[in-house]
Amino acid sequence: CHFKHRKQRFVDIGDSLLTLKLTHALSSSVQNFPSDAIKILNRLEELDLSNNRLRNVPDNSFHFLRSLKKVHLQDNTIEMIHRGTFQGDIHRDLTEVYFSFNSVRNVQQHTFADLIQLEQIHLDDNRIESLERRAFMNLKSLKRLNLKGNKIATIAYETFQNLPELEDLDLAYNSISSLDFNIFDQVGSLGMFHVNMSHNKLINLVVAPSVPFEQDTGLGGLQNIKVLDLSFNNITSVAKQFFRPVELSLMQLYLGHNKLLNATKDLFGNMPHLQVLDLSHNSLYELDFDTFRNTKKLQWLDTSHNRISEIPNDLFRFLGNLRIVDFSHNRLRSLPDNLFRETGLERLDVSHNLLGKLPLTSLSLASAQTLSELDLSWNSISSLSHGGQLARFKCLSWLDLSYNRLGQIDAGTFKGIPRLASLNLGHNSQLTLEINGLSFQGLEYTLLHLNLDNVSLSQVPALSTPNLLSLSLAFNSLPTVALEVAGNISSLRYLNLDYNDLSAVPIVTHSLTELRHLSLEGNPITTLSNTSLLGAANQLEELNLKNIDLTVLESGAFCKMQPLRTLKIGVYRNIKNFNIPSILQFNDGLKNLEIHVTKDTDTLDNEMRGAWPLKLQNLTLSGKGLKKITGKMFQGVRSPTFHLTVRNTSIIKIPFDVFRNMLPVRNVSVDVRDNILLKNLQNPSTGSKPGKPRSAFLTDLKLMGGKWSCDCDLGWVEVWERKRRQYLCPVLLRVSILRNIIVGTLMMVLGTGCVRIKITGVWLKFLRVILSVVGVKLRWRN
Repeated sequence: CHFKHRKQRFVDIGDSLLTLKLTHALSSSVQNFPSDAIKILNRLEELDLSNNRLRNVPDNSFHFLRSLKKVHLQDNTIEMIHRGTFQGDIHRDLTEVYFSFNSVRNVQQHTFADLIQLEQIHLDDNRIESLERRAFMNLKSLKRLNLKGNKIATIAYETFQNLPELEDLDLAYNSISSLDFNIFDQVGSLGMFHVNMSHNKLINLVVAPSVPFEQDTGLGGLQNIKVLDLSFNNITSVAKQFFRPVELSLMQLYLGHNKLLNATKDLFGNMPHLQVLDLSHNSLYELDFDTFRNTKKLQWLDTSHNRISEIPNDLFRFLGNLRIVDFSHNRLRSLPDNLFRETGLERLDVSHNLLGKLPLTSLSLASAQTLSELDLSWNSISSLSHGGQLARFKCLSWLDLSYNRLGQIDAGTFKGIPRLASLNLGHNSQLTLEINGLSFQGLEYTLLHLNLDNVSLSQVPALSTPNLLSLSLAFNSLPTVALEVAGNISSLRYLNLDYNDLSAVPIVTHSLTELRHLSLEGNPITTLSNTSLLGAANQLEELNLKNIDLTVLESGAFCKMQPLRTLKIGVYRNIKNFNIPSILQFNDGLKNLEIHVTKDTDTLDNEMRGAWPLKLQNLTLSGKGLKKITGKMFQGVRSPTFHLTVRNTSIIKIPFDVFRNMLPVRNVSVDVRDNILLKNLQNPSTGSKPGKPRSAFLTDLKLMGGKWSCDCDLGWVEVWERKRRQYLCPVLLRVSILRNIIVGTLMMVLGTGCVRIKITGVWLKFLRVILSVVGVKLRWRN
């Protein structure tokens, strides 16, 4: 669109048009905002000119658009927003303004002022270096201000003036080197206020001198910062009274991924409403005994990934609301007696420390009775002798003792824990279990998940656990699994037998009628016949056969497995004319396939030639043996939605032919993380936009861990990002600080390395805590 005869362009609809969208519609030669053509649209409420090449927006561009509510100008090359572009007496209905992904360098005084209905301003991912005083002024309805991803180094006093309803202020990913709470003195006084200053350049947090107002309009906004995120900076020191202006209002404080050395009462001891404190990934050596003296509403404390070697006995005295404590990845050799005195504690994580014995005496009777989850993995615990103290844990449902030095589990050790549902004893290589099953006496009807990986088993112990759902026996020396085992684990759905001495698929799988997931990776199995999996064929949904050196694979081995949804296999060189599509021709329901290559292989053209199952939409190629992939490998793809993962291979380049040969594919996503040699990825999109006939569009991309260089071969990523934002990222779904807090917290809680994530009642309760701070109610069904 060149906007010739601009004044006549919209004459016929000037009094009726409410919404105008010209996304990616203007010629690249159009650099000036087309105000002459648009000004006659006097009833226009929403204007979208995003994803063009607009550079100049004159200050009178919107003066004739008195009904305007939303302006979308993101993804242009706009260099300046002139003062007076938006005026309070003209734009009384304006609610949202988007200038994201432009080239704005500063925000002048009164750029956004006196706009009584304005609720959102988005200036993220520009080149803003400075914010002038009163740049944002008298915006009585403003709820969100997004300044993330700029080059802001300092913020002038009174930059934010009279913003009483501001809820989210996002200043993450800037170059801010100092924080003065005075800049928030007229902000957020009537509602919730979240400040995100993560990923900046903060080093020393010092107390700033008080600055008087020029106008007496302050409403005490300092007491209304509820959530403050200062994570991912370089903070090494915090002045004693630094948090004094906000200590009466803070409910969540995030200081993770910094360089703090200690925690004292002067910093955290006088925050009466603080519920969440994250001090993880710092350099903390100690916590003072009175660190939380008057912070009595604390519910969640994370001090993981520090250097703490000792915990004061009185650290948690009178903290009756404490629910979750994470001491993992420290240097603790013990925990003091009666560290937890109050009732209510639900989860304790002391994993990855130096504990030599069970810290049972650290919990009083009251706290032990409410504890639901206890993680003691990766320590040096050698004995489970407890003198009956485990019987105090009436609510304990999840216990992890993996990666310790346990030698023996006596009969009835867990008998006094009536609700234990998940038990992990894996990787205690010297562990001796009672073969008659007495080690698990008392857990017969409560145990649902049991991990016995790498505990030197030569036979499966007797398990009288009819409700058991998952059993992991990997990295042992099992030559077989006795058939009679099935009778006492009749509800089993997940069985992991990786890296044992199995020479054939255990016949016991034929008797496990509820089995859905079976893993046999790394066993010396050489033959897979038509009857090997016959017993489980009617219900098995996931099967892992990686790192198995098959010499015989009969053509009907998988043909009866109609419910199969996920399959992980290798490339079996000893099988003549091995072809994956042919052995999967009857598996119409297969959705996920991983092909693992261990031995050096140039390509898999022959092994992957043919038509793939119609529903196959996730393909993973892994293994150092894979050195090259070609377009021929993907000619058999038939699903319109396809996700390709290439992980931990020796591939150097992924050519365009790979994606051009996926003819039926319309939406493709790519994950090429952790390929140390990969340095070239051609554009997976074969079409210029989604929905274009006979072409595919890239919907998601993950890059990490290769030999990437920002050259022309990778330049397509920037163009694709613009298109992705234009076509796939509705403005209403853009990430807010609220979502960052919730998702970030859940990622910390759940972890990212778990194969099977289980959201327990503890985490649901904790999520309620987080959401309650931001005024959101959470409901779920059991």
